[in-house]
Amino acid sequence: MRGARSFCVKARRVPRASCATLGGVDVVLINALVFSLPASQRAGAIVYDGTVDLGLWRPPGPDRDLMHAYGDTLSAVLSKERGLLPGGRLQPGQAVRLHPGKLRCDYLIWVGSRPPHGQTEPAAAPPPQTLEQVAVAALLLASKHDTSRVAFGILGSGRDQADAADRMAAAVRGAHAFRAKCLQDGISTPIEEVVVCSPSAADLAKARRMTARLTTTAPAEAQRAAPSRRGESSAARSVTSASKRGRGRNKLDPNEVARARTRAEPYDRSHAYHEGDWFMHPTFGAGQVQLVLGPERMVTALFEDGQERRLIHARP
Repeated sequence: MRGARSFCVKARRVPRASCATLGGVDVVLINALVFSLPASQRAGAIVYDGTVDLGLWRPPGPDRDLMHAYGDTLSAVLSKERGLLPGGRLQPGQAVRLHPGKLRCDYLIWVGSRPPHGQTEPAAAPPPQTLEQVAVAALLLASKHDTSRVAFGILGSGRDQADAADRMAAAVRGAHAFRAKCLQDGISTPIEEVVVCSPSAADLAKARRMTARLTTTAPAEAQRAAPSRRGESSAARSVTSASKRGRGRNKLDPNEVARARTRAEPYDRSHAYHEGDWFMHPTFGAGQVQLVLGPERMVTALFEDGQERRLIHARP
Protein backbone atom coordinates (compact mmCIF):
# COMPACT_ATOMS: atom_id res chain seq x y z
CA MET A 1 0.00 0.00 0.00
CA ARG A 2 3.02 2.28 0.34
CA GLY A 3 2.96 5.09 -2.17
CA ALA A 4 -0.60 4.22 -3.26
CA ARG A 5 -3.79 6.03 -2.58
CA SER A 6 -6.59 4.04 -1.02
CA PHE A 7 -10.29 4.18 -0.35
CA CYS A 8 -11.90 2.52 2.61
CA VAL A 9 -15.26 2.30 4.33
CA LYS A 10 -15.31 2.47 8.09
CA ALA A 11 -18.27 0.42 9.25
CA ARG A 12 -19.48 2.37 12.25
CA ARG A 13 -22.98 2.93 13.50
CA VAL A 14 -22.76 6.63 14.44
CA PRO A 15 -21.15 8.14 12.55
CA ARG A 16 -20.63 5.85 9.55
CA ALA A 17 -17.70 6.98 7.42
CA SER A 18 -15.60 6.29 4.37
CA CYS A 19 -12.12 7.59 3.72
CA ALA A 20 -9.73 8.16 0.85
CA THR A 21 -6.07 8.32 1.80
CA LEU A 22 -4.43 11.01 -0.30
CA GLY A 23 -0.78 10.75 0.61
CA GLY A 24 -0.54 12.30 4.06
CA VAL A 25 -4.13 13.63 4.05
CA ASP A 26 -7.10 11.37 4.81
CA VAL A 27 -10.40 12.51 3.31
CA VAL A 28 -13.26 11.12 5.39
CA LEU A 29 -16.97 11.18 4.53
CA ILE A 30 -19.06 11.05 7.71
CA ASN A 31 -22.79 10.55 8.15
CA ALA A 32 -23.31 13.42 10.64
CA LEU A 33 -23.95 17.13 10.89
CA VAL A 34 -20.70 19.08 10.80
CA PHE A 35 -21.87 21.16 13.76
CA SER A 36 -22.61 18.05 15.85
CA LEU A 37 -19.45 15.98 15.55
CA PRO A 38 -18.69 14.00 18.73
CA ALA A 39 -15.78 15.06 20.92
CA SER A 40 -13.70 12.13 19.65
CA GLN A 41 -13.88 13.58 16.14
CA ARG A 42 -13.50 17.23 17.00
CA ALA A 43 -12.02 19.31 14.18
CA GLY A 44 -9.56 22.15 14.55
CA ALA A 45 -11.50 24.17 11.98
CA ILE A 46 -14.98 24.05 10.45
CA VAL A 47 -15.37 25.48 6.94
CA TYR A 48 -18.37 27.53 5.84
CA ASP A 49 -18.95 29.23 2.51
CA GLY A 50 -20.96 32.43 2.54
CA THR A 51 -21.30 35.82 0.91
CA VAL A 52 -18.30 38.04 0.17
CA ASP A 53 -19.73 40.76 2.44
CA LEU A 54 -20.08 38.27 5.35
CA GLY A 55 -23.83 38.82 5.33
CA LEU A 56 -26.44 36.45 6.78
CA TRP A 57 -29.82 35.44 5.41
CA ARG A 58 -32.30 35.00 8.21
CA PRO A 59 -34.10 31.63 8.58
CA PRO A 60 -35.32 29.84 6.68
CA GLY A 61 -32.30 30.14 4.43
CA PRO A 62 -28.79 28.89 3.69
CA ASP A 63 -27.28 30.33 6.90
CA ARG A 64 -29.86 28.88 9.28
CA ASP A 65 -27.87 25.91 10.59
CA LEU A 66 -24.72 27.98 11.15
CA MET A 67 -26.64 30.69 13.00
CA HIS A 68 -28.29 28.14 15.26
CA ALA A 69 -25.05 26.29 16.06
CA TYR A 70 -22.81 29.35 16.42
CA GLY A 71 -24.91 31.37 18.83
CA ASP A 72 -26.12 34.96 19.13
CA THR A 73 -22.67 36.53 18.69
CA LEU A 74 -22.28 35.52 15.03
CA SER A 75 -23.58 38.78 13.57
CA ALA A 76 -21.25 40.82 15.79
CA VAL A 77 -18.23 38.67 14.88
CA LEU A 78 -18.96 39.01 11.16
CA SER A 79 -19.51 42.75 11.50
CA LYS A 80 -16.17 43.19 13.25
CA GLU A 81 -14.35 41.21 10.57
CA ARG A 82 -16.16 43.13 7.84
CA GLY A 83 -14.77 46.36 9.29
CA LEU A 84 -11.23 45.04 8.82
CA LEU A 85 -11.66 44.19 5.14
CA PRO A 86 -10.84 46.59 2.30
CA GLY A 87 -14.17 47.85 1.03
CA GLY A 88 -15.95 45.80 3.69
CA ARG A 89 -15.90 42.57 1.71
CA LEU A 90 -13.79 39.59 0.71
CA GLN A 91 -12.49 38.84 -2.72
CA PRO A 92 -14.33 35.86 -4.27
CA GLY A 93 -12.67 32.71 -2.97
CA GLN A 94 -10.89 34.53 -0.13
CA ALA A 95 -10.93 32.81 3.27
CA VAL A 96 -10.81 34.38 6.74
CA ARG A 97 -10.42 32.93 10.21
CA LEU A 98 -13.18 33.73 12.73
CA HIS A 99 -13.89 33.10 16.40
CA PRO A 100 -15.67 29.70 16.79
CA GLY A 101 -18.52 30.91 18.99
CA LYS A 102 -20.29 27.81 20.32
CA LEU A 103 -18.99 25.59 17.51
CA ARG A 104 -16.99 22.51 18.49
CA CYS A 105 -13.74 23.62 16.89
CA ASP A 106 -10.83 26.01 17.42
CA TYR A 107 -11.98 28.47 14.77
CA LEU A 108 -14.40 28.96 11.88
CA ILE A 109 -13.19 29.45 8.31
CA TRP A 110 -15.49 31.64 6.22
CA VAL A 111 -14.85 31.58 2.48
CA GLY A 112 -16.54 34.09 0.17
CA SER A 113 -18.30 32.00 -2.46
CA ARG A 114 -21.17 34.22 -3.65
CA PRO A 115 -22.27 37.86 -3.95
CA PRO A 116 -24.25 39.58 -1.17
CA HIS A 117 -27.79 38.44 -0.48
CA GLY A 118 -30.57 40.40 -2.10
CA GLN A 119 -33.31 42.29 -0.30
CA THR A 120 -36.00 39.70 -0.94
CA GLU A 121 -34.13 36.48 -1.60
CA PRO A 122 -30.77 34.88 -0.78
CA ALA A 123 -27.88 34.96 -3.23
CA ALA A 124 -27.75 32.17 -5.78
CA ALA A 125 -25.79 29.13 -4.63
CA PRO A 126 -22.32 28.71 -6.14
CA PRO A 127 -21.72 25.89 -8.66
CA PRO A 128 -19.71 22.77 -7.69
CA GLN A 129 -16.65 24.08 -9.55
CA THR A 130 -16.56 27.10 -7.24
CA LEU A 131 -16.88 24.82 -4.22
CA GLU A 132 -13.70 23.01 -5.21
CA GLN A 133 -11.90 26.37 -5.09
CA VAL A 134 -13.54 27.09 -1.73
CA ALA A 135 -12.14 23.84 -0.32
CA VAL A 136 -8.63 24.62 -1.57
CA ALA A 137 -8.72 28.16 -0.12
CA ALA A 138 -9.96 26.89 3.24
CA LEU A 139 -7.31 24.18 3.48
CA LEU A 140 -4.54 26.61 2.57
CA LEU A 141 -5.66 28.88 5.41
CA ALA A 142 -5.96 25.97 7.85
CA SER A 143 -2.48 24.81 6.89
CA LYS A 144 -1.06 28.24 7.74
CA HIS A 145 -2.58 27.96 11.21
CA ASP A 146 -1.03 24.54 11.88
CA THR A 147 -4.40 22.75 11.92
CA SER A 148 -4.40 18.96 11.65
CA ARG A 149 -8.14 18.26 11.17
CA VAL A 150 -10.57 20.28 9.05
CA ALA A 151 -14.30 19.63 8.72
CA PHE A 152 -16.68 20.62 5.92
CA GLY A 153 -20.44 20.56 5.95
CA ILE A 154 -22.32 20.43 2.67
CA LEU A 155 -21.11 23.59 0.99
CA GLY A 156 -23.06 25.62 -1.54
CA SER A 157 -26.50 25.78 0.08
CA GLY A 158 -28.92 28.39 -1.23
CA ARG A 159 -31.10 29.36 -4.12
CA ASP A 160 -30.85 26.96 -7.10
CA GLN A 161 -28.36 24.81 -5.21
CA ALA A 162 -26.82 21.74 -6.84
CA ASP A 163 -27.50 18.20 -5.65
CA ALA A 164 -26.06 17.60 -2.17
CA ALA A 165 -23.91 14.68 -3.30
CA ASP A 166 -22.43 16.83 -6.09
CA ARG A 167 -21.50 19.46 -3.52
CA MET A 168 -19.93 16.89 -1.19
CA ALA A 169 -17.94 15.45 -4.08
CA ALA A 170 -16.73 18.96 -4.92
CA ALA A 171 -15.24 19.29 -1.43
CA VAL A 172 -13.48 15.94 -1.83
CA ARG A 173 -12.08 17.00 -5.21
CA GLY A 174 -10.96 20.27 -3.63
CA ALA A 175 -9.04 18.35 -0.96
CA HIS A 176 -7.43 16.29 -3.70
CA ALA A 177 -6.47 19.49 -5.56
CA PHE A 178 -5.04 20.92 -2.33
CA ARG A 179 -2.79 17.92 -1.90
CA ALA A 180 -1.67 18.12 -5.52
CA LYS A 181 -0.87 21.82 -5.09
CA CYS A 182 1.21 21.13 -2.00
CA LEU A 183 3.18 18.43 -3.81
CA GLN A 184 3.69 20.63 -6.87
CA ASP A 185 4.83 23.63 -4.81
CA GLY A 186 6.91 21.56 -2.41
CA ILE A 187 4.82 22.77 0.54
CA SER A 188 4.49 20.64 3.66
CA THR A 189 1.11 20.69 5.40
CA PRO A 190 0.13 19.88 8.99
CA ILE A 191 -3.32 18.76 7.83
CA GLU A 192 -3.79 15.05 8.45
CA GLU A 193 -7.52 14.63 7.95
CA VAL A 194 -10.26 16.38 6.00
CA VAL A 195 -13.81 15.52 7.07
CA VAL A 196 -16.82 16.03 4.78
CA CYS A 197 -20.11 15.62 6.67
CA SER A 198 -23.67 14.89 5.58
CA PRO A 199 -26.74 13.93 7.64
CA SER A 200 -27.98 11.85 4.68
CA ALA A 201 -26.58 8.34 4.28
CA ALA A 202 -27.90 8.23 0.71
CA ASP A 203 -26.05 11.42 -0.26
CA LEU A 204 -22.95 10.09 1.48
CA ALA A 205 -23.01 6.87 -0.57
CA LYS A 206 -23.58 8.78 -3.80
CA ALA A 207 -20.71 11.17 -3.10
CA ARG A 208 -18.44 8.23 -2.33
CA ARG A 209 -19.26 6.65 -5.69
CA MET A 210 -18.64 9.95 -7.46
CA THR A 211 -15.17 10.34 -5.95
CA ALA A 212 -14.03 6.71 -6.10
CA ARG A 213 -12.09 7.49 -9.29
CA LEU A 214 -9.63 9.52 -7.22
CA THR A 215 -8.31 6.28 -5.71
CA THR A 216 -6.56 3.23 -7.11
CA THR A 217 -7.40 0.50 -4.59
CA ALA A 218 -10.35 -0.22 -2.31
CA PRO A 219 -9.42 -2.15 0.86
CA ALA A 220 -12.48 -1.86 3.13
CA GLU A 221 -11.91 -2.13 6.87
CA ALA A 222 -14.06 -2.06 9.99
CA GLN A 223 -12.99 0.16 12.86
CA ARG A 224 -12.01 -1.18 16.29
CA ALA A 225 -15.18 0.38 17.64
CA ALA A 226 -17.42 -1.12 14.95
CA PRO A 227 -20.91 -2.19 16.08
CA SER A 228 -21.86 -5.82 16.56
CA ARG A 229 -22.97 -7.61 13.42
CA ARG A 230 -26.54 -7.69 14.66
CA GLY A 231 -28.18 -4.56 13.29
CA GLU A 232 -25.34 -3.91 10.84
CA SER A 233 -26.48 -3.41 7.25
CA SER A 234 -25.85 -6.08 4.63
CA ALA A 235 -23.73 -3.58 2.70
CA ALA A 236 -21.53 -2.98 5.74
CA ARG A 237 -21.21 -6.74 6.33
CA SER A 238 -20.12 -7.35 2.74
CA VAL A 239 -17.59 -4.53 3.01
CA THR A 240 -16.17 -5.94 6.23
CA SER A 241 -15.95 -9.45 4.76
CA ALA A 242 -14.10 -8.17 1.74
CA SER A 243 -11.75 -6.33 4.05
CA LYS A 244 -10.91 -9.48 6.00
CA ARG A 245 -10.21 -11.38 2.80
CA GLY A 246 -7.92 -8.67 1.47
CA ARG A 247 -6.19 -7.64 4.66
CA GLY A 248 -3.94 -10.67 5.08
CA ARG A 249 -0.41 -9.58 5.84
CA ASN A 250 -1.17 -6.09 7.13
CA LYS A 251 -1.66 -6.97 10.76
CA LEU A 252 0.20 -6.08 13.93
CA ASP A 253 0.94 -8.63 16.64
CA PRO A 254 -1.94 -8.42 19.18
CA ASN A 255 0.49 -8.82 22.10
CA GLU A 256 2.62 -5.93 20.86
CA VAL A 257 -0.50 -3.83 20.37
CA ALA A 258 -1.57 -4.55 23.95
CA ARG A 259 1.85 -3.48 25.24
CA ALA A 260 1.78 -0.33 23.10
CA ARG A 261 -1.57 0.69 24.59
CA THR A 262 -0.01 0.83 28.05
CA ARG A 263 3.55 1.90 27.25
CA ALA A 264 3.68 3.83 23.97
CA GLU A 265 3.83 7.62 23.98
CA PRO A 266 1.05 9.64 22.32
CA TYR A 267 1.65 10.51 18.67
CA ASP A 268 3.55 13.80 18.40
CA ARG A 269 4.08 15.30 14.96
CA SER A 270 7.11 17.24 16.22
CA HIS A 271 8.89 14.03 17.28
CA ALA A 272 11.36 12.41 14.85
CA TYR A 273 10.29 8.77 14.48
CA HIS A 274 12.32 5.79 13.30
CA GLU A 275 11.30 2.47 11.79
CA GLY A 276 9.89 0.17 14.44
CA ASP A 277 8.79 2.97 16.80
CA TRP A 278 5.38 2.65 18.43
CA PHE A 279 2.95 5.42 19.37
CA MET A 280 -0.71 5.92 20.26
CA HIS A 281 -2.73 8.00 17.80
CA PRO A 282 -5.85 9.74 19.20
CA THR A 283 -7.97 8.55 16.26
CA PHE A 284 -6.38 5.34 14.94
CA GLY A 285 -5.00 3.80 18.13
CA ALA A 286 -1.72 1.90 18.40
CA GLY A 287 0.59 2.27 15.42
CA GLN A 288 4.08 1.17 14.44
CA VAL A 289 6.33 3.07 12.04
CA GLN A 290 7.02 1.00 8.93
CA LEU A 291 8.85 3.48 6.75
CA VAL A 292 10.43 6.92 7.25
CA LEU A 293 10.15 9.31 4.31
CA GLY A 294 13.00 11.71 5.07
CA PRO A 295 12.64 14.44 2.43
CA GLU A 296 8.89 14.74 3.06
CA ARG A 297 9.25 14.47 6.85
CA MET A 298 6.51 11.84 6.88
CA VAL A 299 6.25 8.26 8.08
CA THR A 300 4.18 5.31 6.96
CA ALA A 301 2.66 3.60 10.02
CA LEU A 302 0.70 0.37 10.34
CA PHE A 303 -2.19 0.61 12.79
CA GLU A 304 -4.05 -1.92 14.86
CA ASP A 305 -7.02 -1.83 12.46
CA GLY A 306 -4.75 -3.21 9.72
CA GLN A 307 -4.49 0.02 7.75
CA GLU A 308 -1.30 1.82 6.74
CA ARG A 309 -1.45 5.61 6.91
CA ARG A 310 1.00 8.40 6.27
CA LEU A 311 1.60 10.91 9.06
CA ILE A 312 3.85 13.91 9.38
CA HIS A 313 6.75 13.87 11.85
CA ALA A 314 9.79 15.93 12.86
CA ARG A 315 7.91 19.16 12.25
CA PRO A 316 7.88 21.97 14.84
